[in-house]
Amino acid sequence: MELIKPQKGILTKRQIEILKIMYDNENTDDGEIVYDKGIGYLGLQAIAPRTIFALLRVCCISLDQYGGGLEHYHINGTGKDFLRMENIIK
Repeated sequence: MELIKPQKGILTKRQIEILKIMYDNENTDDGEIVYDKGIGYLGLQAIAPRTIFALLRVCCISLDQYGGGLEHYHINGTGKDFLRMENIIK
């Protein structure tokens, strides 16, 4: 059975930039997107909901926890594979 691999060119520059920030800060609070009431934040940076949902659609981020009305998303293996494919990380 052949694994499905991420395809190059699916993500926009902004989405790749967000994944790179999440990867670089993976073990800190700045490495997760916090989503609440129609707006997301990555650190102090506002992230449009359509960007978050696009990353979810291609399975690059995962819901980490849900509580108190806040959703927390982190980069997952697929997101890291996209960065490797784009030669952004090794």
